[in-house]
Amino acid sequence: MGSSEDWTGAYSDAGNNDPHENQGPLLVRTCWALIAISIIVVGGRLYAKIYKTRRLYWDDGLMILALIFGIIHAATITEAAHYGLGKHLAYLSDEARSNTMRVGIFTLLWAMISPMFGRMSFLVSLLYLTGTDVRVSRWPIWAFIALQFIINVVAIIVFFTQCGNQLDILWSEDLGDLAKFLTVCKDPIIQTDLGYFQGAFNTLTDAFLTLMPAVLIKHTTLSARAKVGLYALLCLSVLALVASIVKTYEARVLHKILDYTYDLSMYVIALSVELNVVIITSSVPFLRPLFERKHNASAQLERMQRQWDTSTVGSVFSKKSGARMNLSRVDSEENSILPDGNYQSTESIQMQQPGGAIQVTQEVSVSYETNDVPHVHAALVGLLQGEINNPRLVRK
Repeated sequence: MGSSEDWTGAYSDAGNNDPHENQGPLLVRTCWALIAISIIVVGGRLYAKIYKTRRLYWDDGLMILALIFGIIHAATITEAAHYGLGKHLAYLSDEARSNTMRVGIFTLLWAMISPMFGRMSFLVSLLYLTGTDVRVSRWPIWAFIALQFIINVVAIIVFFTQCGNQLDILWSEDLGDLAKFLTVCKDPIIQTDLGYFQGAFNTLTDAFLTLMPAVLIKHTTLSARAKVGLYALLCLSVLALVASIVKTYEARVLHKILDYTYDLSMYVIALSVELNVVIITSSVPFLRPLFERKHNASAQLERMQRQWDTSTVGSVFSKKSGARMNLSRVDSEENSILPDGNYQSTESIQMQQPGGAIQVTQEVSVSYETNDVPHVHAALVGLLQGEINNPRLVRK
């Protein structure tokens, strides 16, 4: 990276930039617009889970953590922009520079933790879904859950220990102390390389989260049209994959220590986009129960009677072990689950209209047993798995 004299000279050259250039407002608008969408989507997800199942699960708990850290990230970005994030370092007062760097550095912490929990949430959701299909091995999901936590936590530790116990060098008001960065702290290129590695693994995780649902959908007996709809719903992690690639590319700025308050702007936006895309794409599949579809057997056919079968499910938020609850059935070609206070055991419904009767037969009727969390989630997203129609299959 060169000597401290080179660093000081380069810092002086930063004064050639436009003093009025400020990307702070763009950072704030982008972060809050994205987190607002995430709040709406996660809120809908939680409402759907509670409304349909009266419970929340481990994947929901992880997603709530992801959203909380995402909100903290947006709040700290706002504070950092107030001090000077988005402006050129040379035009900030010593106090403004110190506050901007101090707050800005910690925004990176929330930006790494939030998508980590978001990806772990969807991995747990997939763990539930694969529990309904014995043809799919579950150990790769467990491996990604463990690695997602380990790699991201290690990256966080390395970043915040890069200067040993003198991390405050990064935001010291004394330029003399700041110039010690090259001698006290690790070479900034390490942060860039680590950022590339972390980003590459997160991209690999997003690719896995895109392909695994496709395998599950392939094993279903749904119509081609229904499968296409599920592909669009469950394989949205491809968007997170793209966002992760962009963020990884922007990590190249991590070794540029000169104009940090300005150079980090696009990287901060990329981080915000990534963490919110992860939250949104992991939650959208669970919004499905909120959008009911009517059966069109006849122009005069009223809405079909659809009801709940009984099941018991443990919940991460249950106070008592083995908590019980009522849950849905998976029925019809669309595998809808809709609440109804009455229980009906018939397999068909007859409805009268002029000229005769119309008989609508439910294609599938399944009653789930104790602790059947996998089929709960399969029903929520509209996924009818191979184990139901192939009971003799043996799990790999």
